[in-house]
Amino acid sequence: MIAGSLYIRWGGFINSRLATRVRQKEGLSYTIGSQLFASPQDRVGRLSIFANSAPQNVHKVEMAIHEELERALRDGFTTEEVRAAKAGWLQSQQLSRAQDGELATRLANELYIGRTLAWDAKLEDDIKALNPDVIVTALRRHMDPARLTIIEAGDFAKSGP
Repeated sequence: MIAGSLYIRWGGFINSRLATRVRQKEGLSYTIGSQLFASPQDRVGRLSIFANSAPQNVHKVEMAIHEELERALRDGFTTEEVRAAKAGWLQSQQLSRAQDGELATRLANELYIGRTLAWDAKLEDDIKALNPDVIVTALRRHMDPARLTIIEAGDFAKSGP
């Protein structure tokens, strides 16, 4: 399941692979994160990875993102990474349902697409059953680094020679 691998690599702001490498270890960005958009009504989805950095670091950040994606595709994930990612994602779902506004929005959206909270419960059971092999297999099936679209915005005149 690609959502599981997304949460491992990019899900948690401080503990994700990208945040650890790009922000904490190499100090290349101020922020880094990602979002996965998978429509319940369309066969398309979108993964967005974003980082804010000094202009002179843009290409280093891009290279680090590519390297981490290649590492995930090549080596997969550890059992501990998967365990921590599942726990974090499951906790985020519980917290979301505990907030009235988020729960009301979820119920309305699910009503619109013909789902109930039973669908959410099954999804959570599916997430609990994930293991590193299943996740990397899905990632390899759905991710193609050659198909990434990279958008850079900023004042690159200040990036130096």
